[in-house]
Amino acid sequence: MANTVSTQEEANQKWKNQNGSDYDIGTLEYPDGLRVNPDLQNYVAFYINTRDKATRGKGNPEYVNFHVSDKEQQKVNELNNKLSPRLSQQDILAAGQALRDNTGLLIGALGTAAAVGMGVKVKNIPLTAVGIGATAVAAQYYMNKTLSNLPAFASGSTSRLKDVITLHISEKPVVRYGVNYTSRDLGLLAGLLVQGSAMGSLSAALKSPEVQTRLIAELARVPSIKAVGGTITDLLELGTRQKTNPFREVLFESVDYRTFQFTYRFLPKTESETAKIQNIIKIFKRNMHPEITPNKLFYIYPSEFDIKYYYKNDENKYLHNFARCALTDMVVDYGGDQFVTIGRNGAPAEIGMTLKFQELEQMTSEGVDKNGY
Repeated sequence: MANTVSTQEEANQKWKNQNGSDYDIGTLEYPDGLRVNPDLQNYVAFYINTRDKATRGKGNPEYVNFHVSDKEQQKVNELNNKLSPRLSQQDILAAGQALRDNTGLLIGALGTAAAVGMGVKVKNIPLTAVGIGATAVAAQYYMNKTLSNLPAFASGSTSRLKDVITLHISEKPVVRYGVNYTSRDLGLLAGLLVQGSAMGSLSAALKSPEVQTRLIAELARVPSIKAVGGTITDLLELGTRQKTNPFREVLFESVDYRTFQFTYRFLPKTESETAKIQNIIKIFKRNMHPEITPNKLFYIYPSEFDIKYYYKNDENKYLHNFARCALTDMVVDYGGDQFVTIGRNGAPAEIGMTLKFQELEQMTSEGVDKNGY
């Protein structure tokens, strides 16, 4: 047993040396012997990025030691900004500061403009551009002094926790990609423009008897023009046995956000494994949910997750990479076919956990090529 512990410690140290010594590897892993036993060499690591202004965020001096060093955090930020087409953390911070700097001007201008629209007068003098400017400047001064002292308007940046959850790969990795297309009727005018090269100029096309007939058919579709028992278009199609071409085309619409599911069955063999499992579940639950500010007026966004596949102590380059994710759904069940407990304290003999993650970045061909998505 002592040799196994020593081997586990060596494996943990080697992981730290290769992936960053800041992390507390091993305290949140399942099962015991991960990276040591030959059949436990494939695993997945969940890194947690918590909000700086959250209770356990880096902005709280009580928890500052729970986060990685500034050097490691800078490396995380640089890598994330390089890989992701999302707005970088620096962009978001700059935009937030610009919003805070100009909120007073916006409120002053909008409020004064609304007053002007309602014909409001100040001391019997109509509001003018000068009045708008003065009101905006006053609001700007007040809002800047106020917002600078409101913690709810502090930065929403994230910092990496030292805790990293490592779990064996229990099911084959599956990744799904999806894009959406929609079909639309372009109509006669768009159809003529698309086919202009085949039909000559638009003015010449409009002189064509066939086009003129189609225009009449289009006009007949107007609901106010009715014939007995149906539209005129219906009668034209019935009589001529021709259907107007809607010029239907398929247009690209959007990209699906990728989602991932991880399913685990925990079968703790020792009290230490039971304690690890309980802590792992608690940390996932805590970080998937938002916090609420003391005055109950704002939610603080939940933590985000970086997920990586590993083989031994190195990232597995043969599997897909993940963009940063949010944990959107979590199911925990206690017991298998029957509820059975072990040990002296009634701990469940079996615990199931299902996690569903959604990426926060939409896929592009550049992401597939550069980032291995």
